[in-house]
Amino acid sequence: MFDSILIAIFTYNEKKNIATILESVCKKFKNILIVDNNSVDNTLQIVEKFPVQYIQHKYNLGKSNSMKTALDFARIKNYKYIAFMDGDGQHLVRDLEKICFKIIEIKNGLVIGYRQNLSNLNLKKRLGTHILNRLFQFIYKEKILDIQSGLRVFNTDEKKINWNSTGLMHYFADAEITCSAIKNKCAIFQVPIKTIASEEYKGMNIIQGLYLMIMLFYWRFN
Repeated sequence: MFDSILIAIFTYNEKKNIATILESVCKKFKNILIVDNNSVDNTLQIVEKFPVQYIQHKYNLGKSNSMKTALDFARIKNYKYIAFMDGDGQHLVRDLEKICFKIIEIKNGLVIGYRQNLSNLNLKKRLGTHILNRLFQFIYKEKILDIQSGLRVFNTDEKKINWNSTGLMHYFADAEITCSAIKNKCAIFQVPIKTIASEEYKGMNIIQGLYLMIMLFYWRFN
């Protein structure tokens, strides 16, 4: 069923989460790539125990460049679709299956797993997510419910999806992909998923959140 999809999971010091994630993902999918950002814990030693492929960056290049590495790999290996999944335990394998079933059904476009209930998030992340989504809807005139969701899948040859965020903006890649898809009139489908809170220190800080708000305007009108 999922032979044409590469599952790309991104890690940096995920020794606490990666075994649980791979135990569940490997039961449902066989084409799995781990892109590791030079973890200094034993993440890769754990990964090596599973039937997956992995690439380790020599330096921590950030999430955005890890996503580009995965997409390059998928294109070289001729996968039709690529699914992105965070390696910190935020996503359930059943939700990964849901977005993959959807992309196979529609064949072309972008499928985003949107978090329905944000009550599990702390106040800062909950407010930040609401503000970004509302600002996006105001600027782009489209009701995308979770522009920063890390669970998404699209065609590897989709020319309407691109992103260049890096450095301080490496966490912006998911939002930039969403903006690019809207601006280039790529078909977007949204699938509800369960909200699981990541560890407190992960994700964007307030300065990055404000910066992302500015970039939403830049990507729309540039």
